[in-house]
Amino acid sequence: MSLARDLFDRIFFPDRDVHAIPVLDGGFLPNERLDHAEQRGPDFVAPDDLLLGRDDQLYVSAGNTVFVCVNKAAQSPLPFAEFESNVGALALSDADGLLVGIAGGGVCAVDAAGKITARLEKADGLPILCPTAITVASDGTIFVSDGSLHNRPGEWLRDLMQNRPGSGRLITCRSDLSNPCVLAGGLSWPSGLVVSHDEQDVLVAEAWKHCLTAFSRIGGTPRPLVKNFAGYPARIVRGGNRDYWLAFFALRTQLTEFVLRERGFRERMMERVPSELWIGPSLGGTFDYREPNQIGRIKKLGIQKPWAPPRSYGLVARLDENGQALESFHSRTSGKLHGITSVLDLNGRILMASKGHGKVAEVPTLAPAQGIR
Repeated sequence: MSLARDLFDRIFFPDRDVHAIPVLDGGFLPNERLDHAEQRGPDFVAPDDLLLGRDDQLYVSAGNTVFVCVNKAAQSPLPFAEFESNVGALALSDADGLLVGIAGGGVCAVDAAGKITARLEKADGLPILCPTAITVASDGTIFVSDGSLHNRPGEWLRDLMQNRPGSGRLITCRSDLSNPCVLAGGLSWPSGLVVSHDEQDVLVAEAWKHCLTAFSRIGGTPRPLVKNFAGYPARIVRGGNRDYWLAFFALRTQLTEFVLRERGFRERMMERVPSELWIGPSLGGTFDYREPNQIGRIKKLGIQKPWAPPRSYGLVARLDENGQALESFHSRTSGKLHGITSVLDLNGRILMASKGHGKVAEVPTLAPAQGIR
């Protein structure tokens, strides 16, 4: 894009995203590695987050329930705790036990018996409606990302299509969920966060800005790490080699970017069309004949094109300390492991939740020195 066009857009269209969607190459080179992943445990209904607790017990959030599995292979899941609305973000606190993000209900601390012992519902006087991720520093400090002041986590597509200025927040509190403080506001659906390896920063992934930013724990100017991902980032976790693992719940497309610029069309679509048929990303394909992109995805004989514009996609990436991709795992248009919302590093293997296809799956990683083949 020329400098003149860039300046024109910034002056007359300040809310327009002037960044082109980057090409998937280098560490993001497309492959089919996710489609060779092994499913762990039974199918779940829209699994959202994963947490490896003490004694290798795996916790899985799905619907309004947190399940506990006997081991990290997701075997024999049993209901551990149920809540008044859908749950998503999970974290482990030495002081409070399991921390759970509840749609419309903030963050709860849950003891070993599955009972709520504490709750954080507001920050700066405003309710925490949309807890999308939770992370805990080694000193017990808790960090929470509140995706939006207007929509709950399950309304992520509506939030994207509303295309309003970011209202997400980065919130911190003490280990007992007291004394909440907003470290940053105006974020565009902060969807993942993790304390950096040196514990100096909190890395925040913003889905609608497709970026990864380091926020200093002691304040100061945020430090951009990645300004323009090709997909919508979800949760991020630390890896075992001073790296990070980042899940992406969908890829960006030129069609969605166009719709986001067309306010009148977008508003009419949201008013008249069922949300599952909106032109936008999806966690998993429905294959409804009315589905957008249908003509671009399906051949006349009903065979899905592997190179077609993806409405749903599976993507997980390993990043270095500066946010650059070292390797990635893909499930392309015709794949069966889409809508990845969380990932765990298991020392040579990664475990992930495919919310779009209701699975927890595991796949081996590449050794750090091998790079991309």
